Amino acid sequence: MEKPKSIRIGSTKVRTGCITCKSRRIKCDEGKPTCRNCIRSKRSCTYANNHDGKPNLRIVVYTPRATFAATSAEKHSLDFFLAQMRTRFPIHFSQRVLQAAHREDVLAHAIIALGAMQQCFEYDDASAIGAWSPLATFSMQHYGRALRLLQERVNEAFILHPRTKGRGRAAGAETGAGAGAEPDLILISCIFFACFECLRGSTQAAIVHMRSGLNLLREYERDPRTGSIIPKRTMRSLFTRLDNQLIEMRGSSLSMASSDDNLEVVARDPLPEDDVHDSLNALWNHILHGMLDSARALAKGEAPSPSISTPQADVRENMKQLHHTFTRLCISSTSPSSPPPPEGVDYGQDPDILRIWFLLSPMLLTSNTWDPADAWGPHNDNFARIVAIAEAYLARCAAANPSRRRTFAFSLGIVPPLTLTATRSRDPRVQQKALYLLSICNRREGIWDSKVSVQFALKTIEMDQEVRDQPTEEQAATRLKNRAAAFDDILVDDDDERLVKHEPEEDDG
Repeated sequence: MEKPKSIRIGSTKVRTGCITCKSRRIKCDEGKPTCRNCIRSKRSCTYANNHDGKPNLRIVVYTPRATFAATSAEKHSLDFFLAQMRTRFPIHFSQRVLQAAHREDVLAHAIIALGAMQQCFEYDDASAIGAWSPLATFSMQHYGRALRLLQERVNEAFILHPRTKGRGRAAGAETGAGAGAEPDLILISCIFFACFECLRGSTQAAIVHMRSGLNLLREYERDPRTGSIIPKRTMRSLFTRLDNQLIEMRGSSLSMASSDDNLEVVARDPLPEDDVHDSLNALWNHILHGMLDSARALAKGEAPSPSISTPQADVRENMKQLHHTFTRLCISSTSPSSPPPPEGVDYGQDPDILRIWFLLSPMLLTSNTWDPADAWGPHNDNFARIVAIAEAYLARCAAANPSRRRTFAFSLGIVPPLTLTATRSRDPRVQQKALYLLSICNRREGIWDSKVSVQFALKTIEMDQEVRDQPTEEQAATRLKNRAAAFDDILVDDDDERLVKHEPEEDDG
């Protein structure tokens, strides 16, 4: 039997930091009564009673080797997941999934596949995935095993519970979900499979998994088994982000919409205990569904609404209160003596990213993405601020991770705001700066890809030039059709057919 990893004693660099930071093995700013790390992660912050300035507490942390990583390649991929990928999700999600992976082979293979594919995407040559490098082939083998095992579980459930057959069908065979299998296992798999397909650049397959999970989430809402691995609210928060991405990118492309999709608001209203990221995601879900309703009205030839209508009547007031809370929490981090936060320490809590999305909020609450160009004129200053913040954020990330060639993220990011800035700003300098940042940042944020966004932005700008002379009433409908056409032309997985033809066979040896 393999021996557990060596014991690590609490940090020697910060002897007067709080106990919580020491147990998490991160540097503490020693703020009292509560340090900044504990404020951001909403943890209890306590200090040892050090009268003489010497530590009187030693933290012992055991890190045993996961039982589901048997080979050296599997251990390496798991280590990469532990060091990198798990920080792309909320910590209380990652921890529970890792615990469940010891008894669920589906999750074990999905975790190993994600760790390997993320390493391939972020650190290998751009051609490594398409050229079937050994690491990409290894990741695809474990991904295939996870898909097959989940399908087997679903088939067994259908045999044991034949009355459930026909209920809970996924939007595609890739997810293989059914109502008879464990809800949490299926929903987590939808999230991981979607991330995997995003990493390998298969947007269509990722959307299949996303739509499958969203439709099943609504079906499993009242299933008593839901929440056995991941709390229901945490699961809903993650799927709210997926729903937001689908509407942000393709909600206006009505030709992409599925008649089977249940398109009501996914998010629940924010609660006081929610962090800023989750609350902002929830409010954005209301705003984006309002935009989608407006797009549908335009497609039917109805007059566009003068502003976004949302199912939540007080969404504007909630957004103001949330922004006030965010500003208050960030006061200490804006002081000149405070260093910028490291990337990925706390999921979705980077202050620069949140500032960008708070700048977007008043725009989309008062304008319509498909309105005539002059509707965006009052927001030129905000567009300039978005570009400036994004540029500083990218510089900080590059300095913190100089060897990383590309970046994958699941939480809020900079690609959608920069894409909106490039297509709606009336200042040519701001517009060109946004396009430049998109072209160099090499980021994939869910189904948003920076390089694809550049193509979409340029095509949209070209199409919008052609409708400037049309009457105002016609511009909105024409811009909606142009946006759909741009997505139809660009967001096509050119590599999917080649990937299927050259799917590597599993090596069971």
